[in-house]
Order: sequence, then structure tokens, then C-alpha cells
Amino acid sequence: MIGAEFQQEILRRLSELSPVYIVGGAVRDAQWGIPAKDVDAVMAFPLLEIEKKLLEWGYKPHLIGAHQQTVSLFHGTERLDIATFSGVVETDALCRDFTLNAIYQEVRTGEINDPLGGLQDLRARRLKACGCAVDRFKEDPLRILRLIRLAVSYDLTIEQKTWIAAVELVPDLQKVAAERLTVEFGRILILEQIDKALGLLDDVGYFQVCIPELARLKGLVQNRYHTKDAWEHTRHVVKNTMPSIALRLAALFHDLGKWETASKECRVWGTILLTDHGYEVNGFKLEGKNLERWANKEAEVHGGRLDNYPDTIIVKRVKPARATQCKPLEMVRDGKRHFLQHEKESARLVKEILPRFRWSMVLPGGSLGERDLEYLVGHHMLGTLTFRNEFKGEMDPTKFGNKTRRFAWEIGWNGQVYNPQRVENILDLWRADFLGGKQDAAETLNRFDEIQGEIRHASAFLVERASRLDWTRFGEFARFKGLVGEPFGRFKEQVRYQVMMNPKDGLTDPQFLEREYQFYWKPSSLTSAKMA
Repeated sequence: MIGAEFQQEILRRLSELSPVYIVGGAVRDAQWGIPAKDVDAVMAFPLLEIEKKLLEWGYKPHLIGAHQQTVSLFHGTERLDIATFSGVVETDALCRDFTLNAIYQEVRTGEINDPLGGLQDLRARRLKACGCAVDRFKEDPLRILRLIRLAVSYDLTIEQKTWIAAVELVPDLQKVAAERLTVEFGRILILEQIDKALGLLDDVGYFQVCIPELARLKGLVQNRYHTKDAWEHTRHVVKNTMPSIALRLAALFHDLGKWETASKECRVWGTILLTDHGYEVNGFKLEGKNLERWANKEAEVHGGRLDNYPDTIIVKRVKPARATQCKPLEMVRDGKRHFLQHEKESARLVKEILPRFRWSMVLPGGSLGERDLEYLVGHHMLGTLTFRNEFKGEMDPTKFGNKTRRFAWEIGWNGQVYNPQRVENILDLWRADFLGGKQDAAETLNRFDEIQGEIRHASAFLVERASRLDWTRFGEFARFKGLVGEPFGRFKEQVRYQVMMNPKDGLTDPQFLEREYQFYWKPSSLTSAKMA
């Protein structure tokens, strides 16, 4: 009999009241020789009566489900769901999703009842909707995502009419509760054959409907460092990550901002003016840092003109104009392809996308997991930018060691504790991105691995260092100096950073504490303290 001992015992006792049929994934998997932890069953008995009987027998049933209510029981990682039905297997089968999930096994006799030819489809490894596919997907559009998950998980071919109906009705996924959508999409994201799943999701139109920010990456040409367009690169990055929802989501979203920031190299001349809409030059909006110093000055601006917002230029550098130009704008011939600050734009878009789902349900840390996701996406370029010189072979052992320690601390310290997993996530995403179609990946892989190895070594050092710090003497020193409340906290963070970065500095050294205290109260520090 299908199921674990506790499931079998309950089903046998219920079958004494009315015929009970095991149905769905447990029967399907049993045909393939796959053990099932979850078992679904149906019986022609009122749901409340089933619950009442189970309570009388000493079990702890739960009424679960808004779409289709079941009496559910749990035992460790095993689960049993019991639903009520008319008693006519043929009628019940037409309301199920796919034929290979509509195979019934009677509990008492073990007899198989296959009203829709599910066994034949199972042997042919064919995924086919029960009855009219359009009706099945209209009843519950989430079945479209389940279609893709099952097809990828079991290497099944999707029957043509079923696929056509899924494509037609994929817009109905917008009607599905965010909680259900999140759980099913999350299950797809951790599949071993994730690249195949992403391809099917794209083909069925899921991204166009639910995450159009991803769909528009298709065909987006990247710079000379990449061999793939932005969408194919994204697929490879996701495939290169471990099957964790946090990493897979970060990989899926890491380059969302490239559509927004795609630009071609240009130069523009004129007087930089501050307007109600920000800084402009000759009618072009300017996005960049330190533009205030160029206000009302004639300048030559180097940057990238956005493909999709052609009235905006992302500034790389500004210099004084040497001579009056006949034309205000010049596109650089054979100029570079830019995606300046795309990681920050990607993080902004993640914030917009998150409310469409309920990722706090499945991400480690709940709502904090969503913030960590934004952080991962927004900082996925940090390693490449920080270690640019090391990639060129410029390795000063002392500077390199200090840099890796600062990098690990900046990523891992969240203001309360040092979290090495955060560092590991950044490194994993960085590596997946690096191997996702970069031109020089093979040439620099050894150097890349060396850099990542040193960062992991630095992270391990910081974990050990943090665990051994004794703040007793520091507290005595700070109180002696009259520091309490916010000034105490700021001073502590200053000292913490120094002792974590410099192994020679110690919290029991009064000279070190005095030196840091004097630095803390320098005029610039005092001004910062008053402004904070």
C-alpha cells in the first residue's frame, strides 16, 4: 500500500466508513517506483465528519485550503490530505489537473481505477490535461505553473492542446493569490533543470505577464565583454547558482536594470544648468555625481546616452569645454556599450516586483530575506569593481589582504552581527555571473578563484576575531570619557572597525583606545556627530 505507516493506518480506518481512494502524485510516483512523503486521498464522506472521526481516534487533523478544502494530518515530514468527493471516480477525475494525476487506487483492495488513460500517458511520459485543457486552466490558472514544474521535474512532453491552452490563459495567472503564486514559482526555481524551466516559462509567456522587466531583456545586446544577450546571460547565471531560492532569485533579477541603463557612448557640450528636473545641458538630462560643481559652467560631458530614454545621459566624467562646438551632441564612433549603475537600478526594480509575490513566506529570514535579496542584487558588481586591479595581475600581498578583509566586512556586517553567509551568497552570485558568458572567463578563472579564496579566508578570520572580542575594557574607557547613548554607539562602531581590520589593535590597549578617541573628537568627526 502507498504511503508511510501513519498514512496507511489512517486510510485503513477511514476505509471502514466508506471507500477511500489514494489519488494524485503518490499514485503517479508509485508507478515510477518513487516513494511519496505526501499522500492525497478522497472519499464520499462529509469533510466535517472525517475531521470528527479523526479527533475521536486521537489524531490532530487540520482543515486547510481556500481553493479546495482538505482535512490534513502531519507526521514529521510526511503529510496526508483527505478531500471529499461525489463517490463517482469518473466525475472527480475530470476536475483534476493532468491525467497522470487522475489515477486512483482503492485503499482496501489496492485496485487501480484509471478513467482518463493516465497510465498510458504516464508510460509515454506525456503531460495532458484532464478533459478540456481550457476549462482546467480556467478553474485554476496556477495549473499552468504546475504544468511546467511537472514537465521539467519528470522530463515529460506536454501534449499540444494542453500547451496551447496554457499559452492562451497565462494572463489569468494575475488572478491567482500572491501566496499560491509564490510557492509554485519558488518550487520551480529550485529545480535541478532550472534552465529548461526558464525556457518553458518564457515560451508560455509567464515573464511577459508577471515579470515584464525580465521579458524585455530578450535581445538586449551587451558590451564586448559578453557573448550573450542580457536574457541568455541571465539564464546562464541562474543555472550556475546552487538550488536555493535566495540565490536563484538574486541571479534571476541581478541584471533587470540593464534595460533601463543601456546606453551608447557620447559627448555633449554646453552650459550645465540646474533646472526643476535636475541638471541639464542643451536639453539633455544628466544623471551622475558631483554635478553641482559644474553648475553654470561651459563643459564637455562624457557619458552614455540611454537607449530607451534618449533625452537622458549617464555621466562618466566632465571637463571644461575647450572650444565652442557646432553640434551639442556627438555619438562616439565605435563607442563603448554602457550599463552604468545597472546594479542599483536592478535593486530598485526588485523593490517594485516584490509586492507581486510573498517571498517572505519562503526566503530565509522572512521580510529580512527580502532585504537581503535587494542587497545581493544591488551589490553583485561590488567584487568586480573592488578587485579590478587584481584581475589585471597587480597583486601586492599586503594591500590585497587588507582589501579582502575590508570587502568581507563591508558585506558581512549588518550593523549587529557579522554574517558570513551573506559573504558566501555574494561570492556565489559573483561567480555565477562571472561564468555566465564573459569573454575572458576562461583566461582569468584561476585569478578569480584566488581572489574568492582570499575573501573566504578573510571572512573566516573575521568570524574568529569577532568571537574573541571582549568589550569590558572598552566600556569602562568609554564611560570614563562620558560617552553614553548615540555617541557611545558611534565610537564603538569606529573602534570595532579598527580592531576587525587590524589584528595588532586590541580592546585592552589603552593607547589604542585613546588614539581612537582623539580621532573620534577631531573637528571633522565632531561636525559629523552634531549633524547625525
